[in-house]
Parts: sequence; C-alpha cells; structure tokens
Amino acid sequence: MIPQYDVAVADFADGLAAWRMWGRLGWQEIRRRYRRTVFGPFWTSLSLGVFIFVLGFVWARLWNQDPKAYLPFLCAGMLTWNLVQAIISEGCMVFIAGESFVKQMPFPYTMLSWSIVWRNLVVFGHNFMIFVAVAIYGRVQVSPATLLVIPGLAALAINGVWVVTILGMMCARFRDIQQVVATVLQISMFVTPIFFTPDQLGPGFRRLVDINLLFHFVDVVRSPLLGHAPAAWSWIIIAMTTVGGWGGTLWLYSRFRRRVPYWL
Repeated sequence: MIPQYDVAVADFADGLAAWRMWGRLGWQEIRRRYRRTVFGPFWTSLSLGVFIFVLGFVWARLWNQDPKAYLPFLCAGMLTWNLVQAIISEGCMVFIAGESFVKQMPFPYTMLSWSIVWRNLVVFGHNFMIFVAVAIYGRVQVSPATLLVIPGLAALAINGVWVVTILGMMCARFRDIQQVVATVLQISMFVTPIFFTPDQLGPGFRRLVDINLLFHFVDVVRSPLLGHAPAAWSWIIIAMTTVGGWGGTLWLYSRFRRRVPYWL
C-alpha cells in the first residue's frame, strides 16, 4: 500500500479536465432514466412538488405555522436535502455501476465522481422551478444574500466529489456499506432541521444541530434561497470539512486506487 500521491492528484485533475466526457455521461444517465416518458426528468419535480405542497399545508396546520412562511422553508430544505442525499447514495454505486468502464479502458476513475455530482446539480435545476412557484406564493424577498446560493452549491459540489470517491471505494470493497449509508440517510432526514427549524428543538437540543454536518450543507443553500445569509459557523464547518475530507480522500485514494478494478 505504498502511497502514489502524484497518481491520485493527477486522477482528480484529469477527471475534472474531462468535463466534456462527464458532462455527457451525466446527461445520458438522466435521459436513460426517463426514456419513453412524456415529462422526462420533470416527473421528479412533479412528485416532489406534490409532496411539498401536501406536507407543507398539513404540518403548517399542526404546528400553527403560517403556510406562506413555512412552505418556502420546507421547499428550500427539501430541494437541498434531495441534492445532498442523491450525491451520497449514488456515490456508493459509482464504481460498481461503472465496472465496465473501469475494467475495459484506462481513464481517470474520478471522472465518474464528477459525473454524479454534475447530473444531480442538473436535477436540482429542474426541481428549482418548484421553489420559484413557492417563493412567489410566499412572497420571499430577494436580497444580496440570495447570491450566496452560488458558493453554497459550489461547496456542495466540491465536497460531493470526494464523498462520492471515498464511498465508491468503500462500497466496492465492502458492499454492506451501501445499506448502512441508506439507513443513516433515512434517519438523518428526520433529525436534520428540514421539516422544522433549529429553534423548535429548544436550547438543550439546539447544540446538536451545530454538530450536524448535513444541516450546515443544507443551510448554506437554503438560507440564501430564503433571502438570508447562512451563519458564519456553517461556513467554518464546511471549510474544515472540505480540507479534512479532501486530505483524507487523497490519503486513501493514493493507496487503494490501483485495487479498485480487482474489488469489482
């Protein structure tokens, strides 16, 4: 397990440089999923929109919330959560699903990681139309802080690549990890402030939100969509996660990259 840092760094760099290839792969996967359908990828947007509409009005009633304030909050949170969840869950299968590519041709494996992040950003763009409609209904104010959604999405994409790569390696070696990740994500959806605000937890449990990494990644996109600047603590956590995550991924990837084809 002699580390090959130059090979690992070159793999990520070459994977990013092959943007035409992973861009096409992302588009082709979206088209494949919705082949022979009338609305194509907009079926996802339609189902998500119905879910947000029904759940938003019911829960707003249960918690005595104003629907015009609660629906935009829920919609922005769900859109961002779906993006985070899809990148993580699909990352588990990145090398397994690309087995034919890995075994038959030489190419930077991380190109598949960039492809997964890209296609989920495209799906996020489709679903964003739901938020536009909800924002008009809830009269969400656009402010200069709204522009922070761009660095928020960039932070998700940058971290998404190393998450997909490391999960792809781990699941290629130990297939049970995929089920563990699916279970953790299912639970995390209900303990992360997506359907409720952190203040509703009270001062005691509010501290648990501060150490919830998924919350910070959701909040750096959700808050700008609602016209607010994310908390400085969220940016600090994400910056630390980016440095630590990329460092750990390069350390592992430089040692085990050569074994990926054999694990498949």
